[in-house]
Amino acid sequence: MSSNAATFPGLAQVQKSIRDLQSEGEKLFTRARKEASKLISKDQRKILDNLLDQAKAIRNDIQNRTEKALKTLESRAEKILSQIEAQTKNRVDSWVRRLSLPSKHEVELLAKRLSSLEKKVDDLVTAKNTHAA
Repeated sequence: MSSNAATFPGLAQVQKSIRDLQSEGEKLFTRARKEASKLISKDQRKILDNLLDQAKAIRNDIQNRTEKALKTLESRAEKILSQIEAQTKNRVDSWVRRLSLPSKHEVELLAKRLSSLEKKVDDLVTAKNTHAA
């Protein structure tokens, strides 16, 4: 997830905002429950508890849907990024082919040939020095 956060900084901000909102909501529910319990009767307290339970269920549902939506967004972003990378690679590869650059194999063959020629020159120099002496 950290690489996604680096790739999509706005996504990290949304996730932090959701966590902050959840934390603040939990604090508000706790405070509301305490204040309300001081003011109401037992029957009303049961109704309030029921309402608070429903509110928590709604909060959990929203949180789950948000997490699912974030995962979907991350997945889509990763797919789009991989498609862009693949298209870029194809285009760069076609440009490189048009440049008429030697292939890796051709460069390796030239390196072997150069090495062989260097050895022959060294042998000739050694032979010349031996005959001259």
